[in-house]
Amino acid sequence: MSELIATTQQNSAYKEVSPGMHSARCVRVIDLGTQKQEFNGEISYKRQVLIIWEVPEEMHNEMPLTISKFYTLSLHEKSNLGADLTSWRGRAFTALEKQGFDISKLVGVPCTLNVIENEKGKMKINSVLPESKSVLPQIHPSLFFSLDEFQKGNKEIFEELSDGICNIILRSKELEGADIDMGDGNNGVDLESNDVPF
Repeated sequence: MSELIATTQQNSAYKEVSPGMHSARCVRVIDLGTQKQEFNGEISYKRQVLIIWEVPEEMHNEMPLTISKFYTLSLHEKSNLGADLTSWRGRAFTALEKQGFDISKLVGVPCTLNVIENEKGKMKINSVLPESKSVLPQIHPSLFFSLDEFQKGNKEIFEELSDGICNIILRSKELEGADIDMGDGNNGVDLESNDVPF
């Protein structure tokens, strides 16, 4: 007779990158549109992006593990994106570059990630640094999703994204009231969490 044993251990298919310094490569940049945010009872709207890196030295099911970070699309020196890009490039942005930097150019660019454990025991990116040693060849396919292109009817790349990410995009101010059927995807993805289903 077969058995079904219950234990206290969680058997999750989602394996996280370990804490420490890792050679990595940006593999996806995803435009999430303008997202509603609430802080201390105040509501604001900010354009958000999701950047995803692969860590080729850490594998699961013969694929490199990935780690991601949500950003507000801003190059202000106090913004997380501005700080991480400055650290990644190893230099500050010039006045001309601050007028507009195309973040789609990050796809395929290597770096070093400093990964730490947050207060909830989840791994998060603490800093993005210049490449310190040669990164192994890229495995995950490169992907850049532009909400502007999606609104023009180019939906091919959107269909490659996970339901969790698609539902974040569908909550954007730009797509309010749009009639786009996503089936039974997960509508409860938290923008502050790194647990995005890929």
